[in-house]
Amino acid sequence: MTLFKHAAHVKPDTTTPRSPAQDLASKETGAALSPAFLGANLFTDDKMRQAAPTAYSELEVARTTGAPLSRKVKDEIAKAMMDWAVKRGAVNFAHWFSPMRGVNAQKHDGFMDLDFSSPSVLKPMRKDFDGTKLFMAETDGSSFPNGGLRFTHTAAAFNSWDMKSPPFVRGETMYIPSCFVAWTGMALDEKTPLLRSMAAINEQGKRLLGLIGEKSIAEVRTFVGWEQEFFVVSKEAYLRRPDLMMCNRTVIGAPPPANQQLELGYFGPMPNAVARYCEALQKELWLLGCPMTTYHNEVAPGQHELAPIFSVSNVAVDQNMMCMELMQSLADMHGLYICFHEKPFKGVNGNGKHNNWSVQGILSSPGGGSVNMMKPGKAEQDQVRFMVATACLARGIKMHGDVVRCACIGAGNDHRLGAQEAPPAIMSLFPGVAVEAHMHAIVKGGPLTGYTGEQKALKYGCNNTQEITVNAEDRNRTAPFPHCGNRFEFRAVGGPANMAHANTLINTVLADSFCAWSDLVEGGLSPRDATAKILEESISAVFTGNGYDPEWPKIAVEERGLLNLHNTVTALDTFASEKNQELFSKHGVYLPEEVKARADVMFEKYFLTISIETKTMIEMINTALVPACAKDLKTYEGTALAGKRPALYASLLDAVAALEAAYDAIPHADVQTEAHYVSDALVPAMAAVRKVADEIEVVMEKGVYPFPTYLELLTGHH
Repeated sequence: MTLFKHAAHVKPDTTTPRSPAQDLASKETGAALSPAFLGANLFTDDKMRQAAPTAYSELEVARTTGAPLSRKVKDEIAKAMMDWAVKRGAVNFAHWFSPMRGVNAQKHDGFMDLDFSSPSVLKPMRKDFDGTKLFMAETDGSSFPNGGLRFTHTAAAFNSWDMKSPPFVRGETMYIPSCFVAWTGMALDEKTPLLRSMAAINEQGKRLLGLIGEKSIAEVRTFVGWEQEFFVVSKEAYLRRPDLMMCNRTVIGAPPPANQQLELGYFGPMPNAVARYCEALQKELWLLGCPMTTYHNEVAPGQHELAPIFSVSNVAVDQNMMCMELMQSLADMHGLYICFHEKPFKGVNGNGKHNNWSVQGILSSPGGGSVNMMKPGKAEQDQVRFMVATACLARGIKMHGDVVRCACIGAGNDHRLGAQEAPPAIMSLFPGVAVEAHMHAIVKGGPLTGYTGEQKALKYGCNNTQEITVNAEDRNRTAPFPHCGNRFEFRAVGGPANMAHANTLINTVLADSFCAWSDLVEGGLSPRDATAKILEESISAVFTGNGYDPEWPKIAVEERGLLNLHNTVTALDTFASEKNQELFSKHGVYLPEEVKARADVMFEKYFLTISIETKTMIEMINTALVPACAKDLKTYEGTALAGKRPALYASLLDAVAALEAAYDAIPHADVQTEAHYVSDALVPAMAAVRKVADEIEVVMEKGVYPFPTYLELLTGHH
């Protein structure tokens, strides 16, 4: 049976479904903005404090110090959680975690157990959820991607609640954001390394800030504000595209004559179906405590973007994973499908996930507050802090550009990076033109102070508008790591990616640079001289020009010594190097075994992705497009009107035969060798098949072509 025989033609649902959040929000005007609605399904610290004040106080200490909690305290926290969740309609709980596969996992357990205190042989059921169930769940670690860390005969793996990420209720289940490690303690997930990298930033950040005179820092935290791009397709059309179902992208398909060339879509009026969907999604996210504030049309037809307010990194990552799950679930109710793939449609822009990232020192003073290490200011201390942190980031990118590049690898992202829609594959830092000039001045002996980042006034040239203030520097959309006034934006993360991986890596390289800077100061250099030394060694990674300039790759590699890791396998070859094993081990993020395991998982994922895409393409061509070609040719029998069709259709058979031969020749070797083979052999062979298939699409009789076209996919739901 072919892939697409499962995809029956389904009539779209023309009704406008309403979610529970919409029903609740519509009971009175503005109810969705009321305190009773916002975050109602999130078990916040305030709710825990009110329900179990003594246990909450001990939990706060444990969060900060890692101190063990007593069984009594764990049980009190669990009971408070369960009581709240049941009131919100939950009857189940699930440890919700992020295996090394990009999609979260969950197992639903009921808030019940047998009453073992009963004298009856057949024990009655009772409501139950205790501290043991909250803080530990066991599952099979060998059935998730693990890079050899777990095997069937040594499979034990365990979940435990991330105590700084609050549980939430969706439907009848309370979800518990969790870590996932093997019986050996090695990380099998994306969350655990992220938390370790945040601990490294905290340790080295406090050390650095102390050396520039900031002694009242209780903790250094990283924050993330994400922007999620996505395509919307009608569910009916999706079910008729085997490639979208199997690969989340179209492996064949010709762009329509008009797509994004006239730039009509960006920030344009939303199609009604998508507007209704986004309105419902926003309320659902608010109910779950995710402050989604922005949504709009993106550049490509059928493409959109949403973004919430920033949060501490581990919570922001959890919110993004929750959001993507919710988006698919809610889309199904609306007769839609959401595609996050980095490049689902050839010839139009793809999906990124911008990672707005900052590092802040939390003050220990009674009044609280924080200092942003990535924001300059009028005060000299703010200027010093910013220049030191920015110099350290430049060093991280120069010294560990391979690690940063591995933060945005993937078969899908290979279609984007380096194109005129996403940052190039060369990792560089854009701090701003004036900041770069100040960096050069520091290297030559100048002071750390002097750059204020003071906003400038902007006038519109008419009396109808007020003068506004804008950032000191212009925006650079071609840079993989530009400064945005109070944060740096890592722009290269792929649309479907779990952001924990990217943030783990960039946290680690910055923590390493904080450490290197502190070593210099503790070794006798002044903060100014230490910064100048670091900049002298790494300022070649600072680039404030046009990242799309065709001359940039040559300049970057030949004159600046930067790495041009142009695709996933080339980048992954560097990940488990001795340098990187030492880097991750030094800061307690990954053990060497974990580094190697992650490299194997990423190689294997790349290999499997390309293999599935190849097999899907072959089947679509052989079982649908080739028969359509034969049918189309019959139309022209006995005429001179067939034109180039006979030769073009015959060339399709030659191209797909070459692809089949390349697929059959996949070596049975280690995952690195297999990944390189499919990159070198299958990717170009697929491109050759696609070239012919897309030429065929634009000459074949409309009713004969067997799949929904880009016109139907990108605008059919409008």
